[in-house]
Amino acid sequence: MNKSTRNLLIIFVLLAAVVFIFFKGKDRVTTEKIDEKLFNADSAKIDKIEIVRTNESITLEKVNGIWQVSKPVVYPADTLAILPLLGDLQNFKVESIISENPEKFSGYLDSANNTVVTVYQEGKNLGSFILGKSAISFKNSYIKKQDENKIFLASNLTQSNFIKSLKDFRNKIIIQIPSLAVTSVSFKSTDSNKVDFTVRKDSVGKWFIGTDSVSEGIMTGFLNLIANYNTEDFVDSTITSFPEPTYTITINSGRITVINLYKMNTTPASYYIQVSGINQIFKGSEGFVTTITKKRTDFISTKP
Repeated sequence: MNKSTRNLLIIFVLLAAVVFIFFKGKDRVTTEKIDEKLFNADSAKIDKIEIVRTNESITLEKVNGIWQVSKPVVYPADTLAILPLLGDLQNFKVESIISENPEKFSGYLDSANNTVVTVYQEGKNLGSFILGKSAISFKNSYIKKQDENKIFLASNLTQSNFIKSLKDFRNKIIIQIPSLAVTSVSFKSTDSNKVDFTVRKDSVGKWFIGTDSVSEGIMTGFLNLIANYNTEDFVDSTITSFPEPTYTITINSGRITVINLYKMNTTPASYYIQVSGINQIFKGSEGFVTTITKKRTDFISTKP
């Protein structure tokens, strides 16, 4: 064996050793034939989705054609949060097996708070899977069948659509009052500002506080706010009595809507929000509440 051949042989052996060391213990991405669908879902026929985590269990259910949260509370669901789930459950595909080594599973699953998704279609249990972490693309995720020790790569399955908190699956609308229907808005507070005034619309659509005219742009901004006013959070504990409201807003739009705001003794400050005709109590931060609580000077500039 000449020197050149011997050197090539040594290099080959060294490279083979490096490859062996590098790939030893690595997960094997297999191309073996697998079913690309765990189940065949039709987004129009799915009628219940259960999302179970270690610290929370949420059930979303279609009742009389309308989606609602049915567990742990019963409340209208946010359709914009439901539609991505339905699309994913119909369209996701299993691309490959990523790992069959349980010692490696923690790299793909959130072992502290696994998310188990169970899907029902036309009243029947269609199937379930453990949803793991997002893959390289946010539209791809790792999943595991509950009865198999294999991690799969699934495409068209966005993890973030399924791991929302309860409040993010709920309809957050507090009030929806058409701007053109509003004829007056009264503001009153018991805090140090002692707010007490009413903005009224005249017969030609101009707004006034007493005899002072109100900026059309400012009033339009407020009316747009109450046309679709959404909460930050919900209070599901039972509250049997309230103190005097810190702030009250009374809206006349052909019917009277009263919004009472109660400042809580918290740091940072937050408020309970109570709306007439609605049993649900809402919750908002001080910054959130200031968007709707107004002073006279917010509508009319003080003269120097």
